[in-house]
Amino acid sequence: MAIRLAAALLVVSAAVDAAAPAAHPAGAHAAACGSGSWIGGSTDICHGVLVYRDYVYDDYGADTGLVGASTTCPTKGGGVTPTGDQRYPAGEEDTADLRELRLTVTGTRLVVTFTLNALFDQASTVAALAIDTDNDPATGGGAWPGLDVSSSGWDTFASFRAGMPGVTVDPAANTITASIPRPAGTTWRVQAATAQADGTVMNVAFRGLDEQGGWFENEQAAALATGDVSRFGQTVDVKDLQDGTTQVEPVGPGVHERVYESAYTLGRGEGMTYEGISDDPRPLGATFNYVGPYQPYGIYIPDKPGPHGLQAILPGLCVGIDARMASKSIETQFGEARNRILIAPLGRGPNGWYTGPGERDVLDAVADAEQSYDVDPSQVLVSGESEGGYGAFRTAELNPDRFAGAITWVGYTDCLNETPLAGSCPLYGADMDPVDFVSNLRWVPTGMLYSGADELVHVETAVAMQQAFAATGGPYIWWMHPAAEHDTYAVLDDYRKEALWSASLARPADPPEVTYRYDPATDDPAFGLVHDHAYWLSAIATAAAGAGSVDLTTQGCGGALPVTSPTTGEGTDPVPWTSIGAAVTGATPLVQAPRLSGTLGNVAALTVDAAATCLAGAPIQYDLTTDGPATVRFTDGRTLVLPGSGEHVGTLP
Repeated sequence: MAIRLAAALLVVSAAVDAAAPAAHPAGAHAAACGSGSWIGGSTDICHGVLVYRDYVYDDYGADTGLVGASTTCPTKGGGVTPTGDQRYPAGEEDTADLRELRLTVTGTRLVVTFTLNALFDQASTVAALAIDTDNDPATGGGAWPGLDVSSSGWDTFASFRAGMPGVTVDPAANTITASIPRPAGTTWRVQAATAQADGTVMNVAFRGLDEQGGWFENEQAAALATGDVSRFGQTVDVKDLQDGTTQVEPVGPGVHERVYESAYTLGRGEGMTYEGISDDPRPLGATFNYVGPYQPYGIYIPDKPGPHGLQAILPGLCVGIDARMASKSIETQFGEARNRILIAPLGRGPNGWYTGPGERDVLDAVADAEQSYDVDPSQVLVSGESEGGYGAFRTAELNPDRFAGAITWVGYTDCLNETPLAGSCPLYGADMDPVDFVSNLRWVPTGMLYSGADELVHVETAVAMQQAFAATGGPYIWWMHPAAEHDTYAVLDDYRKEALWSASLARPADPPEVTYRYDPATDDPAFGLVHDHAYWLSAIATAAAGAGSVDLTTQGCGGALPVTSPTTGEGTDPVPWTSIGAAVTGATPLVQAPRLSGTLGNVAALTVDAAATCLAGAPIQYDLTTDGPATVRFTDGRTLVLPGSGEHVGTLP
């Protein structure tokens, strides 16, 4: 049971808001101190406020050697197995997940605000603060009253829970706020933790920037198993808090967790749920466990100045956001050699199939990294393994104008491809077959690695993908490793050939030809996902149920169309392989003229960006073939009405 403070506690309802720019590593953009997205485990002083911002979904307590079945894969509940094995009562998941801690010296008081990732019931959570005022671990210390941990050195301790005098617990804001008499001393070592109501500590503050593990809680779980959290603390000069100092902790290269705030939530709107949210009855249907606005992604920052490339690496089924980041070969071959920031979005899964909320998370994580670091927007790639490979296909196909290229390792398509039942897999949570949307990748060169002995992504589905790419005429490479299995690439950890292949990829801003297939069934408007646009086309409306297809070429800006030629190859890394593909070997120049030509299939209307196509302000010559009536609008205000099916030739004044 937590001790009560002898002195009356001053109720403080809000923490200080601090936003001062500070120095950042080479290649990073300036950011406000203590606001915006952050690196997990970072501690800043913002205008005299000590601000610790933690990892999220890292609140699994001690590693006692047990495995909690409610959070293991591949069941629909939970996801990546954490290192800690403590669990919450049903309905209280994540309610001791510390997101942020703020300490402020106000006169003779020390004000403390714990912000949690979720809080539904005032009585569910206890917060605790321990301070070593003489900064001497040999004096004081001991068990934390009412909690199941201890530490050395502390001589001031307080715990806070609902119902204590002067403690404000606000479930709407997810905060526990109180104050204590300002401790003595000029230098403090501060420790803090959050626990369930029974004193079981789930999350410890001040763990630094270099935690490891699926949920970045390995060291925390190990320390809590011993009951001693002495290793976790932050030393602070009290004068900095009194004088309004701003000091931002530098974040060096390497693997970290980054957290951003999403505009979208699911279900109860905060935290996580062991059960997950799903309306997909398939055994491995898309399930979303991480429902709150604060979403983590793994990040690898190369030890080079910007501008950087950026590569999203989407984890496979039940793989944590740290797993690919922890690969030394990925760090070396993609991160350092290509000077790319690498990110691994959670996708709200880890069994969300990157659909709906999962796709939103990928796009938002990419956007957050672009805004937080010096990233060249023409050098952004998407990649993934297995389910993550499906996610990479899907994300690139539905958002081709965002990416310079794609790489997939044993990327799932549909388990029944090359059979009469293609597109109706009864097992997995995919909502579309990437084979059907390959034409969208005309300007997104794609490298695919497949295995001849793959027990999950069968070789016939891999062949279907290669055939689809070959039919488009665009650049791609398809590597087949006859003796490899599903996990061969992750186990052998060698990515030389695909890293080298991707070295020179660059995204064109406004290519002269746009080929795009749009199916409203892939949309999720509740998450801001409507895929009715690509490059200089937008507001595509289909004429009937199913997908519409667009293939339009503008000569307004001149330019050229690439010419590709077939390629073959062979090698031994990481196991013997052969390759088939197509590479750009030349170009066909386009005579500059205010002309628009091409075909529309099952399209009732679309909009053309007149400026991006250099068609603004001049009569437009058109040669368009449709299978029904269609309306083509231009952003300069003109409208072309095509009355029926067939070829339409003319000039739009």
